Parts: sequence; structure tokens; C-alpha cells
Amino acid sequence: MNVMLYDLVKESHENQEAMQTLIDLFEPKLKKSLLMTKIGEREDLAQELKYTLIKYIQRYNVDSTPGFWELKKQVQSKKISC
Repeated sequence: MNVMLYDLVKESHENQEAMQTLIDLFEPKLKKSLLMTKIGEREDLAQELKYTLIKYIQRYNVDSTPGFWELKKQVQSKKISC
């Protein structure tokens, strides 16, 4: 499966499978981060992290993210005004 993260986030607002794919993509990072916590707290923390990930994905609006050229204009206009 060769789907971009952008497409998965956009699709996850309507499709549970896309959301699960996103969670699966972040699973290795989540597990590695949990190694820094006590063993007894890892399961609860893993659930909280997944819940937080889902919350942020659902709130994130990919359509409002500027493209490269828009971002470049924004940065340049801030440099001039400073």
C-alpha cells in the first residue's frame, strides 16, 4: 500500500480503516516512546496516546494547510514586515 500520509489523514475523517492505518503507522514510534516509562504504566499511556492521536487527526483540517508556494509567500511577507 503506497498511500501518502496526507491522503490517509483526509480519508480518515470518513473511513475507520484509514484511521486504523494511521494508528498502525505511528505504532512503532509509540512503542519506542513507551520504553521510557514504567512497565506498569505503559498500557494506560499507550491508550491515552492513541486517543490523543485520534483526536488530533480528527481535528486537523488538511485543506487549510498551505502549499509550498503559499507558505513561501507567508514567510517572505513576515520577513519584510519585521
